[in-house]
Amino acid sequence: MASDLTSPKVPNVRGFEFDGADTAAAQQLGFALVGTVEDRLSRAAYSYNLAARLAVEAGYLLLSVKSEVEHGAFQAAIDGLGLSSQRASELMRMAKLTTLLPPEKRAELLVLSKTKVLALASADPEVIEEVLAAGTEEIDALSVRDLRQMLRDTQAALADASVQRDTAEAELQAANKRLKGADRADSVPLVVADLRAEVLALAKKAELAVDAFNPLGVDIALLIGTEASAWADGTMRLAVSALCALRLQLDGVLTKYLKEAPDAAQPSELSYLSKQEVVEAAKRYAELTALHDHEKALREWEAQQKRPRGKGRPTARPVAPEGK
Repeated sequence: MASDLTSPKVPNVRGFEFDGADTAAAQQLGFALVGTVEDRLSRAAYSYNLAARLAVEAGYLLLSVKSEVEHGAFQAAIDGLGLSSQRASELMRMAKLTTLLPPEKRAELLVLSKTKVLALASADPEVIEEVLAAGTEEIDALSVRDLRQMLRDTQAALADASVQRDTAEAELQAANKRLKGADRADSVPLVVADLRAEVLALAKKAELAVDAFNPLGVDIALLIGTEASAWADGTMRLAVSALCALRLQLDGVLTKYLKEAPDAAQPSELSYLSKQEVVEAAKRYAELTALHDHEKALREWEAQQKRPRGKGRPTARPVAPEGK
């Protein structure tokens, strides 16, 4: 029974019938087509692989000549051979690629087709290293078009990774800078300065809110003897309840803080504000006070809008402090 390898009906080679014209052309070119099936297959594979090897050899030869002659003389020499500058550059790039590879990878490269070696030689060294890590068998299974797409995808992925790495390094440097206080004249680390500023701002807001209860209590007391006198006691009790709730909340938060620092009531050297922090706090206090007053005025204006409007021009809506 005929071997599948010698059968003219093999699907993968349908339409490639070997005839006398093929034999004559091969002989004219000096190709020997003798030997067993296995011998001819082995020689076919060798010849196929030899293409890349010969191209890389040509590249090394051109590189060696180019290093010994003047630029113009080298160009004239390859022109005399009928070799274009582009083709010479391709061959030399293939040789340079081979040099860049680890010794154990060079032989693997030469089993690929010449077009694939050239495609690899056109890529950046990092891309080549990444692609070759997949193994030459996987590359060999790809078409040249797929290999070029793989190179483009790898280039894009490496570029993204590089951007992410650079971003992470920049963020780390910025964080270290903030921690070291390099951006402040008082050398207080930025992250610490932000936390201390927030402590002061929250304390000021709480202070303004609590202080506002004082005149509010007077207004409630003045209800006595008016038509709303019956509401005075209940409203006062409401205010007391609100203040008690705030005191309980404050005691709870304070208890948590004291667990972290039992002796926190005693300030340390670093508890005191620097001169720069004092100036910044004063500016922030002024802003918070202005905002607090504006919010109060706005609430009064909104309440006034809900009342029946009397004669005269209506009051204008309070204007927020600049920048708010």
